[in-house]
Amino acid sequence: MDLLNREEVELLLQQRGRGPCISLYMPTQKGREKAKENSIRFKNLLTQAEKQLETLDIDSQEQKNMLEPAKKIIEDSHFWANQSEGFVYFISPGHYRYYRLPIEFDELSVVREFFHIKPLFTLLAADGQFYVLALSQKDARLLRGTYGTVQEMDLSGLIEKFAEKFVDELPEQYLQFHTGAPSQDGTRTAIYFGHGGEIDSIQKERVLKYFRFIDQELQEMLDEKSFPLLLACVDYLVPLYREASSYPFLFETNIKGNPENISVQDLHHKAWEIIKPYFLEKQEEARKRYQEFKGTGKTSNNIAEILPASFHGRISDLFVTVGIQKWGTYNIENEEVKLSDSPFTGSDDLFDLAVAKTFLSSGNVYAVKSEKMPDTSPVAAVLRW
Repeated sequence: MDLLNREEVELLLQQRGRGPCISLYMPTQKGREKAKENSIRFKNLLTQAEKQLETLDIDSQEQKNMLEPAKKIIEDSHFWANQSEGFVYFISPGHYRYYRLPIEFDELSVVREFFHIKPLFTLLAADGQFYVLALSQKDARLLRGTYGTVQEMDLSGLIEKFAEKFVDELPEQYLQFHTGAPSQDGTRTAIYFGHGGEIDSIQKERVLKYFRFIDQELQEMLDEKSFPLLLACVDYLVPLYREASSYPFLFETNIKGNPENISVQDLHHKAWEIIKPYFLEKQEEARKRYQEFKGTGKTSNNIAEILPASFHGRISDLFVTVGIQKWGTYNIENEEVKLSDSPFTGSDDLFDLAVAKTFLSSGNVYAVKSEKMPDTSPVAAVLRW
């Protein structure tokens, strides 16, 4: 479970109030020779979490059940050899999830009422997600990616619809339509439509029908339509798909060339090179907004002001410094914020709490290094009102 996206974070936040939530962050290294080191690091973090749990009023059997899945992987050398730069493990009663991610985390073990998610936004800044639709005369694939992750989406549900819709007009040579769902022998179910070579008027209409079908199914299939969709195809197919498509965020620049024999990883790399400036521009625009509104009452660098604003959905852009926590408590009823120099029973990282509330209110969250902050404070916000 290494695909980290908005839906995954929302699932994590839904665990609040269902018991203690354990969040473990650590740097990892790739390769068999580093497996033991990764395992020991994780075991030590888990021990820290156990000690924190002992201070809470939790039944010993419940605690054992919570930690059992995590303890099972400690001695799994194959698991620890196959890591990325960072590893995150979340545990709550009856629930656990882990992610191998392409960013290095500081070691951190947090046990609170909800999962500690702030470090994830180094990767998830402004969601940072996109789709790639790879089309050719012999292949069709859909990918979902972020900066460091990519997943080929399962299109198997479209196969039956496709066959029913075009059964009477399939020509002798067809456009292969892969499901993205490999079988046990490694092959994928495919249906074909279209033929190679230049497209004449008859074939153009057939391809347009196919593209309209793809576009309609994508609209129903994709639960998040604000992510950019990049095309990967030869130049003469681009205007045809643009003519057929009603996707609200079809990206202007496409991945050039026939994607037929390009691996998922290479497509992801090419896509990120195109989309990266867009995401960096969004972050820079947020930083400029902060500077523009500073002193007008529409910005704040005070957590005692930012936290209540996040609960009311007032934050459009939130910047937090990576690796810094601000411990304390927040009373929702009277909106009182109490700060502490160190964690204590019942305290929260107030920066993380503001991140969670801003995220759930569809605000943009940027977890950045101190030199990338728009202010000298470790937290800064642009307010909607």
